Amino acid sequence: MLRHRFVRLVAGCIFAAFIFGCQKTAELEQPSDSLDSAAPSVLMKRPNILLIVADDLGYADLGVFGSEIPTPNIDALVKNGMLLTNFYANMACSPTRAMLMSGTDSHLAGLGVMNPPQNPAQIGQPGYEAYLNFRVASMANLLKDAGYRTYMAGKWHLGETVETGPRARGFEKSFISIDGAAHLGGLSWDGPGLAPYRDGEDLVTVGDDFYTTRFYTNRMIEYIEADRGDGQPFFAYLAYTAPHWPLQAPRASIEKFKGWYDDGYEALYQRRFSRMKELGFVPEDAEGLPPVEGQPAWQELTEERQRIEARKMEIYAAMVSDLDAYIGELITYLKSIGAFDNTFIFFMSDNGPEDKRRDLNNPAIAEWVAACCDNSYDNLGDADSYVMYGPNWARASSVAFYRAKSTGFEGGIHVPAFAHHPTLVEGGVRNDRFATVMDILPTFLDFAETDHPGAAYRGRSILPMKGKSLAATLKAPEKTVHDEAAYVGWELYGHRALRQGDWKIVWDAAKGDDAAWELYNIADDPQEQNNLSGNERERLNAMISLWETYREENGLKP
Repeated sequence: MLRHRFVRLVAGCIFAAFIFGCQKTAELEQPSDSLDSAAPSVLMKRPNILLIVADDLGYADLGVFGSEIPTPNIDALVKNGMLLTNFYANMACSPTRAMLMSGTDSHLAGLGVMNPPQNPAQIGQPGYEAYLNFRVASMANLLKDAGYRTYMAGKWHLGETVETGPRARGFEKSFISIDGAAHLGGLSWDGPGLAPYRDGEDLVTVGDDFYTTRFYTNRMIEYIEADRGDGQPFFAYLAYTAPHWPLQAPRASIEKFKGWYDDGYEALYQRRFSRMKELGFVPEDAEGLPPVEGQPAWQELTEERQRIEARKMEIYAAMVSDLDAYIGELITYLKSIGAFDNTFIFFMSDNGPEDKRRDLNNPAIAEWVAACCDNSYDNLGDADSYVMYGPNWARASSVAFYRAKSTGFEGGIHVPAFAHHPTLVEGGVRNDRFATVMDILPTFLDFAETDHPGAAYRGRSILPMKGKSLAATLKAPEKTVHDEAAYVGWELYGHRALRQGDWKIVWDAAKGDDAAWELYNIADDPQEQNNLSGNERERLNAMISLWETYREENGLKP
């Protein structure tokens, strides 16, 4: 099998032949006397696995994609790793996380909807439990069974109880935000009071001196350090909440970007768009996307409104910059203990950028925000402010793609991703092969030299993975992951999409009664501006037929 042939042969024999001559795997996995140096014996063991997930990060928000926001630590990892330019998540937070942890579709894994279902057709149905259900084996359980230490810090969003939390799904140590929270001081993001966290199994709140990005990083370092030297590899899941709303960051971080965005969101879009063309992420003949419908041009805003809007983007940039800085601190720590060269790193965003906040249309939420928070200019970004940056800045965050989070268009599901490891990943290249978040679990199992249990796990029936291992294409990017017949579907909030090869159909629920299947050729039209449904009827009908198959296979109750 690929996992045994690839991992043992490539990571074992080839490298070992260079250093030692080819040894037996069992010999190579003996713990070293010390992890304080990157000795060859450390490199020969199964890799540590570090999974980093950003929240609502746009495709164009990182320096490597042409952003003006400095992200030198991430850029360095990409430079020596592999950029995955054709990687897909889901439309929103918890469905992506369900697919990530299970290797299968969110409608099978329990997150067919974001919250407990309201539609009577969904209530009580398998796949709509509103937590990572037990019809799947979780990533952490499987890696723990394979001999990995398992740690998590950050946003869980896959179940609110201890019985559905990370400890129940294989994480030995965890500190989690149950479904997300504000970034400074622990303010709840969807109602009065402080947000709940779990430290292990204990329900806790956090104090004033709390910054999510810093805290999650430091807690993960503590977990790794506590078990250092025990001879076991680790699986570390860092699920940051940055740069998800509400926009908050330390004042010193925000001030670094003062004045950067005073010329407005259209100017930022054009700068990033031009830069992405130079870097080859956007076709040379691309014209760019139209302004967001119904939104004012920058010059139509009053000076005071411009000042406030620019401040929002300054805070957002600070959050992305801090995300990079703390990832850099973790990398420095791994290098200091000699673990970096044998840590496989995978980074991704959970969906596209957020262009609106529906809950603010809820009078109760709007009333709470008005009561809890001071959104005056001088207080923006502080622990008692509550703002998001809106559709115009979100357009600049995705740049290359149409629309944003919570839709099936590319801007909602096509996300930044990269992989890094000195020997398991070909360095300094871009990989354009289609891949999805469901492919991550089988990839990790390959590197852990273990198998998915198949149809049964711990005395219960479970579902198989739908994802495919990326191990081969990470080493040789010319190798494909999914064949031409493979297809992937998405459905959430009434939005739908399905992709097979270069073809994609999208159902835009925002059009209400006027919604109909739209057809795009993503290779020719990555910005989804040329709807071919009227010209390619045969192709359209074939794709709709595939959608019906997808719907039935995954038990959708739209």
